[in-house]
Amino acid sequence: MPFHAEEHIRIVPAERLRPGDHAFASYADEETRWSTIGPFAQTGITRGERVLLFADPAVPESTVLERLEAYGPPVGPPLESGQLKLLTMDRMWRPREISVERQMAGLRREVEEALHEGYPTVRSAIDMAWVASFGADIERVLWRESKGCHYLFTDAHYTEICTYDETRFSGDVLNRAAAGHPTALLKRPGTLLALPVAETGSGTYGVRLVGEADLSTREPFDDALRRIAGSAEPRVLLDLTELSFLDVYCARAVLRLAAGDGRPVVVRCDGIHAHTFLLLGALDIPQLTVEGE
Repeated sequence: MPFHAEEHIRIVPAERLRPGDHAFASYADEETRWSTIGPFAQTGITRGERVLLFADPAVPESTVLERLEAYGPPVGPPLESGQLKLLTMDRMWRPREISVERQMAGLRREVEEALHEGYPTVRSAIDMAWVASFGADIERVLWRESKGCHYLFTDAHYTEICTYDETRFSGDVLNRAAAGHPTALLKRPGTLLALPVAETGSGTYGVRLVGEADLSTREPFDDALRRIAGSAEPRVLLDLTELSFLDVYCARAVLRLAAGDGRPVVVRCDGIHAHTFLLLGALDIPQLTVEGE
């Protein structure tokens, strides 16, 4: 990722987003741009949500539709019914002059309209190319991202991803934008991040894994386990709650680590992964504790 991942930021695959999430994403090429927006929009359509798409103003609508259909069924029907809306950001403040306050108020009107029409939730994907296209003040935009827009998400009816082109924004802006969002997205499926666990205190070495643990991510997975094995702290915490997939090889590797390490090892994970560990013999390792959600 192009930014320093702060420990307080929740980093998830797009499919793990929850109603009320406000997420940062970045891209450096067309494939990555649409591999975020396409699945996000198609998931919302499948779930019966109102989907608002603010694409790069320079991209023709026909191209947007073609790109969306590469990640799911035809989008003509939801577009005709109004479930999917292709919008430009200036619609949020016109006929008055541009301001981020009016932009946020326009988004709130869209949410209230959708709820009134019977949609349970609303999701929007915003390509931040609109900032340069409409001459927005980047400092005001960053204020919006970090502080000003919180009220949009308080009732969990609205989910938003803001996608930043890494070639159009400076590293400083990307860092500040990422830090202003409580959630960040993995760039693409098949990614695994190993991050420190923020809440661990003295005497515990903690790692959280985010993404997918399988054959395609075996190298970073094994590297994370090697770092755990080489740590000097008397207790180990492995947080797997943000894994979207855990294959049997990786699950067995965790159990081998716990069995051979000798220190108390705590593994946090969701219920499905906890069941996998139990089936593979976790109860036979006395120093291992599996905490399933």
